[in-house]
Amino acid sequence: MGITAGTALVLTATPAAASSTCTTWKSHDGGTAYGKCTGGDTRFSVHRVWAVCMGPDGKPFNLEGNWVNTRKGQTSKAVCSPNPSRTSIYVHSLKIETDEPV
Repeated sequence: MGITAGTALVLTATPAAASSTCTTWKSHDGGTAYGKCTGGDTRFSVHRVWAVCMGPDGKPFNLEGNWVNTRKGQTSKAVCSPNPSRTSIYVHSLKIETDEPV
């Protein structure tokens, strides 16, 4: 019984040790949003970046990046504009969405 309890404690502690850490950033020209997470509880842990883009008319629109693997430390990307100085479309804000399957 003592061994079973010890094993249960190890299994309970494992997900906490494997929690993900995420960072977001914009490209130097402000046209692309990036999001990267590392860690994750399982090999199926994924994440993506969400960007709120602002157009020349001042109206925001949302863009979602591709789902990428968290355990592999992959980077998700959402492009508001490949040339924001010409289009006047840029990343206004960004966030990360994660999915940790149970």
